[in-house]
Amino acid sequence: MAIKKLGVDLHGVIDASPELFSDLSKVLVASGWEVHIITGPTYEKSIKEIEKYNICFTNFFSIEDYHKSLGTKITYDNKGNPWMDKNIWDKTKGEYCLREEIDIHIDNTAEYGNYFKTNFLLFKSNP
Repeated sequence: MAIKKLGVDLHGVIDASPELFSDLSKVLVASGWEVHIITGPTYEKSIKEIEKYNICFTNFFSIEDYHKSLGTKITYDNKGNPWMDKNIWDKTKGEYCLREEIDIHIDNTAEYGNYFKTNFLLFKSNP
């Protein structure tokens, strides 16, 4: 049986329902799934938050880290947030999910879904 793979966004998904995704991630990893955190910020910027939410994961992907490694032009605002061509940014998660054969990705940014050839679940949280 093939390993099942879940992709999940950190900001707007995990941080919107940390208890739910903590429990879900633990059950899935214990059941042999791969849980991929797929987010914009670097691993260094994200790991403390992931640990705070007690998320169990097998893989981490950062749009920022990935594009740094490719030499993509990135600028930073005065808060340290990365900026690049919007189309490049928006399609990166979909390309990653296709490459890694992710079964389903959960994200709160509808525009990203336009670039997915794999299953994409739009997550909306209630405040």
